[in-house]
Amino acid sequence: MTIYYIDHDATPFSGDINEIDASDPSLNDEKMPSLDSQIALPMSDFSRLFLSGYDLDYLCDYSYSPASGMRVVTHPDETDTCFEKAKLLGSWDPLNIIKVFYLECPSNGLLYAVVVPETGCFIDRVHMRQLLDLADDTYLKKAESLPGNMSFGTCSPFILENDIVENGGRVARILFDTDTLELKRDEQTLDDFSFGMDHRMSMQMNYFDCYNMLKTRHPVVIEKADVLRLSFKEKLVRNKGKIRISYEFNTLNYRTARFINSIHGYGDVTLLNDYVDEMNLPDIISALTSEA
Repeated sequence: MTIYYIDHDATPFSGDINEIDASDPSLNDEKMPSLDSQIALPMSDFSRLFLSGYDLDYLCDYSYSPASGMRVVTHPDETDTCFEKAKLLGSWDPLNIIKVFYLECPSNGLLYAVVVPETGCFIDRVHMRQLLDLADDTYLKKAESLPGNMSFGTCSPFILENDIVENGGRVARILFDTDTLELKRDEQTLDDFSFGMDHRMSMQMNYFDCYNMLKTRHPVVIEKADVLRLSFKEKLVRNKGKIRISYEFNTLNYRTARFINSIHGYGDVTLLNDYVDEMNLPDIISALTSEA
């Protein structure tokens, strides 16, 4: 993978996107792994090469974007899922890969989107309907068509003015998760967003900075809400002084997912804890209730 970043003092690039395809060691036959090389570009070339074709030049219009590390990354293989991309990025935590899920209301054709880290859980559509103040009988389904300059596998929050309902488009609201925004603002990590139509490229910037930028651009459409909730069932089995505890998560918020990933990563995990003394339970377990 090659990192393209903005540097106002960089040497101008005279070629076009076709030359990038041929010379980029991640895109050509060399198949160089992600993040192995870096190329600095003036803002005008950065915009011309990666954004103008999708009418996304406005991403460069916000002064804090370059300061927050906004960059384009190329991948040696196409990706459709957050987990595929995390692996290409050198085993990035999926919590730093942002998925954008578009829901469609069949009765009016409007689109609603959520922008959240990949926690591994599905979006609660009933909860989404409540957040969007839709009637109880409103049916939301996975969108069958998307805003312009997107394809399934590259869904992004980077919409255009003509995508918005008020301008004749179909996008009614796009929600970022409140808890994730607060934590990402403090972490200042780079997060990976899909953009455009090329499954070999992604945009990286901080989740909180992305929200700020889009909220400035589309104040009516972009909102924050408690999208990710914590909901789980706990099963505790005691046998001959041994306790086995298992959790089945229906939905998972960013804070808890981050805690779990910090201990176990994001693979399949089986835990067996042998506590002979029933009073000798870790605080993190004894403080939990059986249903959240």
